[in-house]
Amino acid sequence: MILFLSNGHGEDLIATMIAREVSALYESFDIAGFPLVGLGKAYADAGIPVIGSQETMPSGGFLRHGLPYVLKDIKAGLIGLTVRQVKDLKSIARSVRLLVSVGDIYPLFLGGRYVKAPMLFLSTAKSEYIKGHLGIECRLMRKYADLVLARDERTSKALSEMGVATRYAGNVMMDGFAITGENFGLTLEKKVVGILPGSREEAYRNMRTLLEIVGHLAELSCDKLDFVVGLAPNLDDDRLEHVVHRAGWQYQRQGSGERERGVTARIYPGSGDSTPCVIVSRGWFGDVLNVSNIVIGLSGTGNEQAAGLGRPVVTFPTDGPQFNLKFAEAQKRLLGEAVAFVESRDVEDIASEVMSILGDSMRIARMRKAGHARMGEQGAATRTAKIIIDYIETGSWEGR
Repeated sequence: MILFLSNGHGEDLIATMIAREVSALYESFDIAGFPLVGLGKAYADAGIPVIGSQETMPSGGFLRHGLPYVLKDIKAGLIGLTVRQVKDLKSIARSVRLLVSVGDIYPLFLGGRYVKAPMLFLSTAKSEYIKGHLGIECRLMRKYADLVLARDERTSKALSEMGVATRYAGNVMMDGFAITGENFGLTLEKKVVGILPGSREEAYRNMRTLLEIVGHLAELSCDKLDFVVGLAPNLDDDRLEHVVHRAGWQYQRQGSGERERGVTARIYPGSGDSTPCVIVSRGWFGDVLNVSNIVIGLSGTGNEQAAGLGRPVVTFPTDGPQFNLKFAEAQKRLLGEAVAFVESRDVEDIASEVMSILGDSMRIARMRKAGHARMGEQGAATRTAKIIIDYIETGSWEGR
């Protein structure tokens, strides 16, 4: 069995994309997912068997954001869950032919300590652009991982200098969306502003601020911009509609015909004006990025994917817990010039920054180049799957 061990929603998605590529290239492999955080919905949705013990914790996997989240999870049974997961790993250890650990040092340690099978480790949580790996992390990688795939070339080089067997196969998150060519009924004669409110609880609060920015952009551009929201699948339509109404806007859900082309709803000013019209799309994330000339993003992975696709990203800190000042600053370091970071949070400043970028073709070119460089090309899931298959067939990480 090839066991994918992951510790977070994003990590589950990465593991799932690689597992699906492995299955497509080599159907005879037995594959299973073991999510350490959450219920592993990404695995289940992809038809990959989920094994081990799972529970949903209050932090949603964001323990690194502070002691209060740790205490809430402990109160909700984190210690007991961890004990059960260790027992689960021990019970299946002999049936694991290859372990693929995805995330930070936690799945690396658990897998190495209790499964003891050959391990491929995808280190997704750290980058030299933000903060490199600690010495103890490198020691654990040397001890437990046969091969480490870093999230960018700079980090791969740094790990290699620390004696870690490493390669760079690209960033799998760039394979996490599809582009069908849908344009949501837009003529594309106007420039399009993509809007990413995020995928967690704070996304509802973020929408109020984002609609204020839309209002300012409509004035600054003399209604010469179109707007498309990329809505995360887990966000609730009823709650979003309530937030939009409280912000003084109208939320009009669309019928089946519009939904088939990706338009979930349209948002209009409360005054009854037809402009600006904000299109809301669910499940067509790649097309939202594709039609956008620029993105206002409050999303972790979404911002990275937008930058990797060459879209300038404008961002600002929120009250969190995810997209707070610390997180936003770290993302800025990760993506470099691909992101314009407006620390003031002032909606007029943010709108002005968007307009400034749209009017500066040289800056757009620099931001696009930086995004491509930091995130890499698509196809990392397939490249990683081939590394796995080569090992299973040859017993070597060097392939045939």
